[in-house]
Amino acid sequence: MPIHPRHYRLRFLLDLSWTVLFPQLCLFTALKTTGCPYTSLSVIVRVLLHLLAVPFIGWLRICWDEYSNARAAASFNAASIPRVRGKWPGNLDIAVKLVKSMHEDYLMQFFADLFDEYCVHTLNTRIFWSNQIITIDQEIVKHLLTGIGPDRFHKGYYWQERFESFLGNGIFNRDKEEWQAHRQIARPWFAKERVSDFNIFEKYTDRTLDILSSLITQHGSTTRAFDAQDLFARFTLDTASEFLFGQSLNTLMLELPGQGGHAVKMGPKGSAIDDEFGSFAWAFEDVQVKISTRMRIGNIWPIFELFQDKTQKSNTVIHDFLRPLVDQALDKKSDKKNRRDDKLDEGSETFLDHLARSTEDRDTVRFQLLNMLLAGRDTTSTLLSFVVYFLCCHPEVAARLRTEVLDHYGHDGRPTLENLKGLKYLRAVLNETLRLFPPVPMNSRLSDHSPRAIPCTSLSTHTTNFSILIPPNTTILYNTFLIQRRKDLWGEDAEVFRPERWLSNNSNISTDEEVGENHLLFMDPRDGDGLRKMIKDPFIFLPFHAGPRVCLGQNFALNEASYFLVLLLQRFKSFELAEDSMPEGSSPPLHWKKRTSGRQRYERIWPKSSVTTFVKGGLWVRAIPA
Repeated sequence: MPIHPRHYRLRFLLDLSWTVLFPQLCLFTALKTTGCPYTSLSVIVRVLLHLLAVPFIGWLRICWDEYSNARAAASFNAASIPRVRGKWPGNLDIAVKLVKSMHEDYLMQFFADLFDEYCVHTLNTRIFWSNQIITIDQEIVKHLLTGIGPDRFHKGYYWQERFESFLGNGIFNRDKEEWQAHRQIARPWFAKERVSDFNIFEKYTDRTLDILSSLITQHGSTTRAFDAQDLFARFTLDTASEFLFGQSLNTLMLELPGQGGHAVKMGPKGSAIDDEFGSFAWAFEDVQVKISTRMRIGNIWPIFELFQDKTQKSNTVIHDFLRPLVDQALDKKSDKKNRRDDKLDEGSETFLDHLARSTEDRDTVRFQLLNMLLAGRDTTSTLLSFVVYFLCCHPEVAARLRTEVLDHYGHDGRPTLENLKGLKYLRAVLNETLRLFPPVPMNSRLSDHSPRAIPCTSLSTHTTNFSILIPPNTTILYNTFLIQRRKDLWGEDAEVFRPERWLSNNSNISTDEEVGENHLLFMDPRDGDGLRKMIKDPFIFLPFHAGPRVCLGQNFALNEASYFLVLLLQRFKSFELAEDSMPEGSSPPLHWKKRTSGRQRYERIWPKSSVTTFVKGGLWVRAIPA
């Protein structure tokens, strides 16, 4: 019977026992077989034999795994994946460099450098002698996410173990039947008629923009610097909470970072503030950062949390914040049951009400809400943050985008689902932002208990299509962030923000060409070169995932972001980075500018990732009113 993900300590101790005790059993068996009495050996010899048994049996396991994988590769007529060759045993030096890079370098820079060094698109890192595959091959990703791939490659036990304390048995932390049940419950809440109702977007967009307008100083036409990342996170959280719960958390009504004369301080991701929401936001971000650390350490992460779950304190804050909402919904259900009122008012039922009807388990309801809040808050706020960042860096893009908005809506018109489709430059800006900074930059799958041969476009930049072997029980990390910046897929300017790549006056794309389910809302098959490349090879652009687990809320997120940006550009004509307001330690390191390639040479913020992409220290900007 498999161990429940919450019992990570037990799993680790069993693994440790297998690693340490099994070699001792082998030692005793070998001594007995050879007729050498254990008691006749000196103490020093015994100690040496016990110590040497562990690495020796470990080496035999490695040899057996390599032999088994080589035989499997030969039987499938598949190639083995190239290995990273470190200087220290177990590639320990590679692990150290990875950790150091994540603290000092540009987002995903370590992986990009590895792929460049080995001239490949797929590698086996072999850290601590364990198979761990990293890939930027879109054909491999396609196989993992579609067809029979989802039946053979799952989130897997180790993913669930790392996230269990945070996401529990929610939709993002389960596989197979349990995941399907969650998705079936959630799907109706993201039907077209629900995500095209812009009343909620209008309410919280107006509230957010009123806050921005209030920041205008009395001595000129500029505004006080504000953390756009924090503001957009509040906007999306309030919108998502009303959409899902029927009532807002009203975080926009609370004090912003830097208000009231308080010094700005760094939070786990962006800026932080000391109040009830500040505690919730801090905890919400802190737990993501700690889980991200678990992922980077690998399967041995429990050794650092044997005596204390490092996410416990933050999880307590998060669940205490949400508990009243869950209690209210379940009490409402109980009250109706006592009154024998089984009538269902579908018009007023919320997602929370629906969850409460499906289970009495408060933890299940709370975890499912938390999963939805994570997606509803972070996905859209990440997109809005990086759009505004690019508008700061490219005033010509901001001017052109504002012109398009004013041509369609004037200074006070309101968007609808149908007329948003006419904003071609807006969707080009959204697509280009999602290409360069996807909300979830890297994801993973775990192979099942059998070796698998799967197709790939190329093992290196010099070979043609063939298959590679995926060993059993192996983690595959697929890096969307780097796939969407590959120059062989997107051109030599792949790292440059250029929305025009999505536009064209002379497109040869037929209007009846197949458009995959991972394509974005508002996509027009007659659009330009970027879209042409994506239709030819859909898996080069996956900001919202693909296949059966494609993001249910992608249309909601894109509608919300589009609506907000239209109203934002009606009120404000341009944006400037407020680099003087960034918290200490959040500016890009000086050594980035010494790089000979990559965006870090001219990046003006420090992009990082935990579960989702974010700007370290927050995105501090000034908005210039129209």
